[in-house]
Formats: sequence, C-alpha cells, structure tokens
Amino acid sequence: MVNMELLSNVQARHSHDLKDIGKLWQLRKLGVVIDDKDSHLRNLLQTISDLHESLRSLTITASAPVSTPCEGTPSSAEFPDGIGSLLQNRPKMLESLSIRGISLNPLFIKGDNKKLAKVTLRSTLLSQDDLKVLAKLPKLRCVRLQHITCTEPMLNFKKGEFGCLKYLLVEESDLAITFEHGAACELEKMVLSFSKGSISGVDRLQNLKELELNNSFCGRLLSSFGNVSQIAKLTLRGTLLEQDALQILANKPNLRCLVLLNESFVGGIKNEITLKDGFSWLNLLVVDCSAITKIAFTSGSAPRLEKIVWSSFTSLSGIHKLLSLKELEFNGGQVPDEVREGIEKHKNKLTLKHMDQKL
Repeated sequence: MVNMELLSNVQARHSHDLKDIGKLWQLRKLGVVIDDKDSHLRNLLQTISDLHESLRSLTITASAPVSTPCEGTPSSAEFPDGIGSLLQNRPKMLESLSIRGISLNPLFIKGDNKKLAKVTLRSTLLSQDDLKVLAKLPKLRCVRLQHITCTEPMLNFKKGEFGCLKYLLVEESDLAITFEHGAACELEKMVLSFSKGSISGVDRLQNLKELELNNSFCGRLLSSFGNVSQIAKLTLRGTLLEQDALQILANKPNLRCLVLLNESFVGGIKNEITLKDGFSWLNLLVVDCSAITKIAFTSGSAPRLEKIVWSSFTSLSGIHKLLSLKELEFNGGQVPDEVREGIEKHKNKLTLKHMDQKL
C-alpha cells in the first residue's frame, strides 16, 4: 500500500481519509473528490504538501460545485484564514493539474513550478491574476478551460506569454479572446465551443495548424479565421453552416484535412453541398453529417484529394472528376449506386473499404 503510485477517483467521505493519503510517499498520480468544506480543504492541502516530491498528476473535483461569483464563489483571497499556509510545499514535479468545481488553482499555479505542462479548469473561477501566472509557466503546453467564469469576460494573450502553448480548448465559457503579436507563438491546435463571446488576432498565430469549431455560434466565428492561411486540419461539429461558407474553406491554401460531423452543415437545396473550385491541397475528406444527403464534386475541385471517408447519410456525386482520388471508406449499409458508378468511371483503380455498421 505504501508503494502505491496511482490513486484515482477517491471519494473522501471524511477529512481524515485525506490525511492517510499523505502517507503514500511514492504516489505519482492522485485523483480525489472532496466536499467543499474547510476540513476537507485543509487536509487536502496538507496531503498535497506531504506528497510534493512525488506527485506528477493531480485531479481535484468538488462533489458539489461551488456557486457562481455573483452568488459568492471564493476567490483566492477569500479562502478561510490560514488555509493557504497549509500548502507549505507545492508539488515541484507536477506536470498535469485538473481542478473542477472549486477555485483552488491560485494555490497550485503560483510559485516555482517549472514542469507543469497541462492545466484543466472546469466549473471554476479564473481571475486575471490567475491568467497572468498561467501565462508565465515555462513548460505549459495544454490549457483546457471548460465552463469557467472569469472575473472579467476576457482572455487576453499578450506578447511573450504562453510561449510553449500547443493546445487551447475553450468550452462554454463566454469570453472575448484576443491574441496580440508575439503571443502563444507555438499554438498549434484550438478547440472552441461557446455560445457567446468573440475572438480576434488569430491571424497572428503563425503555427496554428488545427482548428475545431463545435456549435452554431462558433460557426459564425469561422470568418474570423479567414486570414489564417496555415490551417491544415479543420473539424466542424454543430456549426450549421450553409453552402456559402464553403468559399471560406476553399480558399485555405494549406487545408489538407476537412472533417464535417453532425450538424456541421444545414445543406442547401435538397440538403446538398457542392465543392467547386478551390481546396487545392485537400487530401482527406471525412463526412458524418445526417443533414448532408449529397456532396457534389465539379471539375477542378480538390485536385489533390486522395481519400474520402463518409457515412450512409450521404451520397457522393462526381467522384470520377477527382483526379488524385485513391481510396474510399464507407461506414454504413449499402454503398450508393451513384458512388459505384463513379468508381467504374474513374481513371484510377480506387480502393473501396466498406465498414458495414450492421456487422
């Protein structure tokens, strides 16, 4: 027991349960669920302090999420007297931190933390001071902000900050996101899913290669990425786009992979969309959207498209016009006749992989 290295999803019913965990001095990964009580918080912080030399991954979940700021959510300055002092030794080897339902992040992201690479905050409060501390973490590569409330409704990435950040997710957090010149210069992937807010300065992200948009509001943000030419992979889900939006995508000179998932498009006439001129470097198209009944390809569109993965909701028209096409992967029952005819017409010997969902 003393040699245990992993302990996850521990439900601490009594505060002394947390004290016992502090004796597991080789524990590398800890996931604990606590009540939002002073006694639980105090013993948890003491335990983390005791494990400061071994912990690499820490997940803390409040069993009953705290109230919103306007209802009295504690900020870092409002913790019970002396509670912060119980964390005498911050985990110096901590690489991954996840906090849900309680505002403890100021106690862990401050100080000399040179190894923290992944931070997930969910249903918690994030102040501008917290954000500044996050921005200075030298090895921070992944940030997930899910259902957070900010003391100010903005997320401002400033010059020289978040220098190693590779992945950013913002989910159901209504923020105005701004990137200044020289901010988050290594950011490669962004995932957005929120119903209010804005985003600007993304054209300054020279290394942004992958973008995922996950609802109708984020679909309206697509135009904000119009000048981001280096995006190589785009995933759309729930964006409810129309045919006109394809023109923005068609003009992406480096777009190599396009993934259209459920409710990504509402479709046009008869729920069809047409890929016309453009998509010069697209080589993989994935379609799993019930609203799209047909995708039509015209001569000259997607000249480098090599593979299409699609589902039974959709038929494909004009695939014989895709001169570089090599492989088709169908997820569904019977392959549409129109597709089989296109395969026969094609100058290449196409490979058809049929994944029958009934099997």
